[in-house]
Amino acid sequence: MPYCPKCGVELEHTVKNCPLCAFPMPKINDDANQPVYENKFPQPENIYFENLLKIKNQVFFTLSILIFSAVLVLMTIRSFFRVIPPAITYSIISVISGWFYISILFGYIRSKYYSTLSLGFITLCLTYGLDHVDGKLTWFYSYALPITILAVLVLLLLLYLYNRSRLKNQFVFVPAHLCISISLFSAALECILDFQANRKIHLSWSLIVFIVLMSIALILISLYYKLPDRIKEKIKRTLHI
Repeated sequence: MPYCPKCGVELEHTVKNCPLCAFPMPKINDDANQPVYENKFPQPENIYFENLLKIKNQVFFTLSILIFSAVLVLMTIRSFFRVIPPAITYSIISVISGWFYISILFGYIRSKYYSTLSLGFITLCLTYGLDHVDGKLTWFYSYALPITILAVLVLLLLLYLYNRSRLKNQFVFVPAHLCISISLFSAALECILDFQANRKIHLSWSLIVFIVLMSIALILISLYYKLPDRIKEKIKRTLHI
């Protein structure tokens, strides 16, 4: 308890003036008397992603140096030695395209949709360059362009279906959506090949692939929605999913 600094009488905490000598009581900060504890433990910080990004950048930088060194070597060989210029040109185009593929696969484009579109664009540039080495375009417009566009559309569809069902049981929906995408791609691919070969569009092998994969997809999806919850839980426990 506090005491009056003038007369020494014992006082209550709420008293502002001494009742004996009327001396005003000074304000005492109780927090100042409490011991201050220093936190000796470091602040927790997750540096895993920072270290992973640093390693990824170092690997990409190393690969970039190797790739552009290879391009310079190939260009030097083409300029001075004149050894099969078309083959050297094919190699230069492929190596440069490989660098762009690696940059996308390393995840520098965060959006999966933009990454898919970028992969399609790089593939179109690669196939155009390979077909245009001899100064003529023979198979780019007839095969490379429609097949690449088809593959990009199928991948975008697969990403869309995956994003819609990513909160559900992926053990069921990922294989089902993959089967649907492959079946559609195979059917459209055979149509493109028949059309470019000036043949009547007739589904043969792609029809078999389409029926089998679509049946598997429908079975998986129907089992997920039609099975009772008790059986679903039993299957999950059995398969550890």
